This record gives sequence, structure tokens and C-alpha cells, in this order.
Amino acid sequence: MQEILVCKDVSKTYHEGSVDTSVLNRVSFTVNAAEHIAILGSSGSGKSTLLHILGGLDTPTSGDVLFKNQSLFSLTSSKLATLRNQQMGFIYQFHHLLSEFTALENVAMPLLIAGSRVSLAHQKASAVLERVGLSHRLKHKPAALSGGERQRVAIARALICEPALVLADEPTGNLDHQTGVQVYALLRELSQELETSFIVVTHDTELAAQMDRTLTIVDGEMTHTEVERRL
Repeated sequence: MQEILVCKDVSKTYHEGSVDTSVLNRVSFTVNAAEHIAILGSSGSGKSTLLHILGGLDTPTSGDVLFKNQSLFSLTSSKLATLRNQQMGFIYQFHHLLSEFTALENVAMPLLIAGSRVSLAHQKASAVLERVGLSHRLKHKPAALSGGERQRVAIARALICEPALVLADEPTGNLDHQTGVQVYALLRELSQELETSFIVVTHDTELAAQMDRTLTIVDGEMTHTEVERRL
């Protein structure tokens, strides 16, 4: 299978005065095309720090991350930003929608940043919002949407550029259980249609059980990998 991402001996240490705090210790794994991976870990285990490094939002103290055989940290800041915009999607526990813009405008934003015409960006955003069941909410701003609707807008925004990889940090953690289950089911359905790889950081073992593989981090170290479940 084609490898989309390779995490190679990634370590992260924060230096504060004379105090060194190790957050990650030689973490290594690979992600294949269209594969869904859960990263389990308690609060403070280092899983969110790892996700930020995998997305090029933070740099490791040592080790490397290869995306489609290219080191993220060999790229200039502008090229890394372009890669994130065009080939990666990001979903967070809190939706991070822009409050002054409508759902349509929020979803269209990555395309506009990439240089698409406004009319084309809005056309594609409208289609993706319809796909996540929000065709009746195009002109609504985040304050007028429910928590589940806001997260569906965030999912649409993450998928608008049809990225090869989506990184999700507790994507259902701010939702009630039923809404969280619905949002995750939608996330998985859409990602399978687009053949997008997913790395989902979570502490939810029920959600993790639906993924292809589960990686567990304890005190910054990856302790085990469960074998593929999906047939």
C-alpha cells in the first residue's frame, strides 16, 4: 500500500529555563493511503503535540515526518503552508469557525486562500455543505448553528480541498454522545468516498474501536499498535 505519512523517531522536549520537559520520545509509525488511525492517550500524554508535529504546525526536537516521501521540515514556511492548505485538512474539538462569516464563507475559505475564484469556491462549498446535510444553513453564521452543525461545517471545511490526509484532534469531544456518533459516522463516510487518510486523536475508546488501527501513547511513548480491524 502507498504510504502517505511516515513518522520517524519523533521526540519533543520543551525547555523552560533550566527545566527540560520531555513530551514525546522516539515515536514512529506509518499511515497508508485511505487508512484511518486513532491515537489514544490520556490528557497530557503528548498526543495533541504529536498531531501538531504531523501537520507541520510544530517542529520536533529530533526525528522527522515525511509526507508523500518529502520531509515537512525541509520545506520553506510558504511551501509548508501551501502543502497544508492543499493536501491536509484539520478538525479540532472546538470548531474554530470565523464568527463573522457564514457557513458557506467559512467552508470556502481554504479555496479562496489557494487562489480560487469566489464563484467557484462558493459553488464547491455549497456542494460540500449539502453533502453534510446543511444546504439549508448556507447563510447562517456560527452563532446561529447548533454544536453538531458547527462541527459539520468544520468537517466540510477540512474536506473542501479533497486532502490526502485529515488530522482531527478530539473532533467529537465537545459534543453530546449521540451527536458525536453521528458526526463521526459522517466523517468516516465522507473520507471513504474521497479515499482520505485520517489520524484522529481521542480518549474515546468507542470511537477508536471503529478505526482501522489504534496507536496508544503513554507518557510520550507509543506503547502498542493494534492490528487492522476492517475487512
